[in-house]
Amino acid sequence: MSAQLALNLRLKDAASFENFFPGRNAEALAHTRAAAEAAGRGEIAERILFLAGPEGSGKTHLLQAACRAAQERGATPIYVPLAEAVQLSTAILEDADAAALVCLDDVERIAGRNDWEQALFALCERLRAAGGVLVAAGAAHPNNLGLRLPDLATRLAWGPVYALQPLDDTEKLAAIRLRARNRGLEMSEEAARYILARHPRDLHTLFDLLDRIDRAALASQRRITIPFLRGLEGDLKG
Repeated sequence: MSAQLALNLRLKDAASFENFFPGRNAEALAHTRAAAEAAGRGEIAERILFLAGPEGSGKTHLLQAACRAAQERGATPIYVPLAEAVQLSTAILEDADAAALVCLDDVERIAGRNDWEQALFALCERLRAAGGVLVAAGAAHPNNLGLRLPDLATRLAWGPVYALQPLDDTEKLAAIRLRARNRGLEMSEEAARYILARHPRDLHTLFDLLDRIDRAALASQRRITIPFLRGLEGDLKG
């Protein structure tokens, strides 16, 4: 149980539905949010959702936002990053069905691991019997993850499967500015373009940069302008 709780509590502070920029993923956002909020209220919801997409497409953000939304409504959700959990015993899943919402990340990481595939399938069955909600995510459709247990792939694809689309550059600009606004920062489109043009364009890197820019702006009591960003270049590349 201690390992399970440790995994469950590692939610990123910034992950919420409010600061998720959907781009072409509006339907996935709406359904994930509805399922999480219904689970938090103990209402009937879509019982299984699967989010498929490459790294940086927003899967982890949506899973952690779902946990936060359920938690805010009084439920006890569980978030399990399987990329880390696979190094532990499958026993961490044994009582997960007691949660109203279970979010499983990186499902592809247990492909070919018979013990984990069996444990995950058993959890799906227990959750279904208990009336809980499962939101899982992986790099591809469940049928294309290399799972050896056909019943597991079938169960994960039982409900809607959403293929998440990575944001294009225009959408990334909007996502950066949305994240800045949620932090109480005003960032012009020109400043956002400056950041995008000079740094790796994956969202993890861009949001980490925004964290550092936020701290620097707070410390210096300055607005985020292009001259301010130019002055930070050495620190931001470090």
